[in-house]
Amino acid sequence: MAIAEGEAMGFEEDDHQAAYIFNPIEDAEHGSRPSKRRRVSGTAEPAGTTPDDVSSGFEPLFKGAEKAECVRRRKELFETSWAPIEDRIQRVLREANQSTLEEVSAFVRHTVDQTEKIPTAFIVAGPNVASQSLLFEQLSETLHDVCQGRFVRIRSVEAPNLKGTLKKIIRDATRRTSIDDDDAEVMVGQDGRKFLDYDLEALHAFVKSNPLRRVIVTFEDSEAFDSGLLSDLITLFNSWRGRIQWTLLFGVATSVELFQARLLKSTCRHLYGGQFDVVQTAAILDSIVKRAVAAVDTSLSVGPSLLGSLVERQSDHVAGLPVFVGSLKYAYMCHFYANPLSVFTTEEGAVGRGSIQPEHLESVRSLPSFRRRVEALVDAQDTKTARLLLDDDEYLAEQIQGSVQDRKAWLSKVARCLHLLYAADIWSEGFAKHYIDALSDGIDLSAEGSILADPVRRMGPDEVLTMIQQVLEAYRNGDPDLALGAEDKESALGRSLHDIEQAVKALQDKAGASGAQLRSKYSAHSKVLRTTVIAQKVQLSRDTSALTQEDKEFTALVDRLTDCLSKELSCEGAESVFLHELWLYDSKLPHRDVFAPRPGSVFQRALTRPHDYLACSCCAGKGQVLAATEPATAVLYRLYLETGSLVNVADLWTAFYGVVGKDDADGDEDAEKDDGGEDDDRYDERTALVLFYRALAELKAMGYVKASRKKADHVAKLKWL
Repeated sequence: MAIAEGEAMGFEEDDHQAAYIFNPIEDAEHGSRPSKRRRVSGTAEPAGTTPDDVSSGFEPLFKGAEKAECVRRRKELFETSWAPIEDRIQRVLREANQSTLEEVSAFVRHTVDQTEKIPTAFIVAGPNVASQSLLFEQLSETLHDVCQGRFVRIRSVEAPNLKGTLKKIIRDATRRTSIDDDDAEVMVGQDGRKFLDYDLEALHAFVKSNPLRRVIVTFEDSEAFDSGLLSDLITLFNSWRGRIQWTLLFGVATSVELFQARLLKSTCRHLYGGQFDVVQTAAILDSIVKRAVAAVDTSLSVGPSLLGSLVERQSDHVAGLPVFVGSLKYAYMCHFYANPLSVFTTEEGAVGRGSIQPEHLESVRSLPSFRRRVEALVDAQDTKTARLLLDDDEYLAEQIQGSVQDRKAWLSKVARCLHLLYAADIWSEGFAKHYIDALSDGIDLSAEGSILADPVRRMGPDEVLTMIQQVLEAYRNGDPDLALGAEDKESALGRSLHDIEQAVKALQDKAGASGAQLRSKYSAHSKVLRTTVIAQKVQLSRDTSALTQEDKEFTALVDRLTDCLSKELSCEGAESVFLHELWLYDSKLPHRDVFAPRPGSVFQRALTRPHDYLACSCCAGKGQVLAATEPATAVLYRLYLETGSLVNVADLWTAFYGVVGKDDADGDEDAEKDDGGEDDDRYDERTALVLFYRALAELKAMGYVKASRKKADHVAKLKWL
């Protein structure tokens, strides 16, 4: 009978909770526990949504007026645009680690049976060693095939003590995971013996029963480990070396010497080490920018302001490459998710003319580049074209579709200029810096103080010939990393460089026959530095008067070469291109909020001005006056700001109830007559007390208050750092 009664009553899911959570809104909506339902494989779709809306995940823009076709197109463009970029980035990372993988594999393979010590590879990865997870994954794949062993990766957070580290090593090496972490018997050998999960005898039995040659243990962030723990592990491994062949890999952020100084000298004698340097982050970052950002075939261009901040964060804050990749993906997400004009980013993905909405055209006419184009046309007295842009929707739609071709031409021009300038071997800085400068200000080699003009003028004949050959080779072969194809050698630049090359060779032969050395009037600038303008002019006059006829002809060829390069290798900045906002994303604000958040200021504004986030009209115009319509946590926070370091909870409750509580002096009769009045927004004492406790708990969870040890009925204020 009792059993039947118990089955009829059943158990609630919160019967055994330590505390009951009171939520009047939830209790009102769900008065009784719903009946159990059979589990189904599919996921129920929200009511009122179509399958396309569920699969898209992108919200209609233009206040909901955007067509469903455009919404789907933005999502498709994001997926098709980011997928190849991600593949390129992974390819760059894997290629960057290839040389390190080959060196470490050769070291492990050659030291298998050639030393009585423990073979140890010190991988110097620089300050971002914690973000080299891909390198250690590749090492795991490569060394498993090279030495037929088991690969174990350990981080400092996974090694609290010696016993825990041994458990981790044995579990990963044997590929068995115990149910609990107690000192249980987790392995049974072939002879029936049972071993504890931190006993290396268990690993020895596993190695004997499997065709394994050695166990490779990797300490990824080795400098974060306790030095005593590492010394104990190495000593223990050495004592077992006759039965288990060990190989150790240490990821080092500083230097091998500093890491060795942390270990005992007796421990270091057990190691036979080799140092291997990883390609530094700056070089890998340049490759990523070149292939994934600056390439001609990318769908979206990242603006100079945003890209500069991302690159600067890598150098100043020592952020890992995964952070840069995540920031780049977030830029793609922001552009395609929040910009309705992103449907015009690529020619292949652009929507048809029939799908262009009036809102699209209105947004285009609000762009800064559009306004600048109209103003330039008006200044040039071309009012007809300006009127067409402002009034003719068909003409503007054609200009929008033509902007994609303008983008391709501009990107090809920028990439070609950068490629040839690097081929000339003039620049010594990284690619990312010059690419950002080209996006921002363009490239103008004819300007005064140009980075190319002076170095080219000071070159000798041999250096000029070498530079011309390198530029011609780069011009004809292109650059696969930038998606630049080969150019026709019969182009204007190719013919000009070829003619200059032949003329320099002829002058060099003529000067060599007479025993003279060919030079230009600019050669002396690289030898003598005059401090005043007068001295420079005097020196230049003397050098010019001492030039032979061949030297003067060579000087003319150098000037011709400089003018040729200045004419061909020039481009304008990104903001000068018409409708660049369609395919250029350059907003730093979302990235700053996501990747460098400031929760303190955000919480403070949300609690002091909640109507900015809730978009409610009940308390928007009340300024600094406390209102009962505001959230309880916001009201309590405003009162909290007026208190001292110790807050009496009773006084805080009195002030809180004075804001949100009903005035009992008015009586129930007046309250009934005053329907729709201000008193309707206030609460009775019991409900207000519940709101007070919840608001105080939320302030504690956000780190604004804590329990005071001095007084039991007080709370102490905390300050955010």
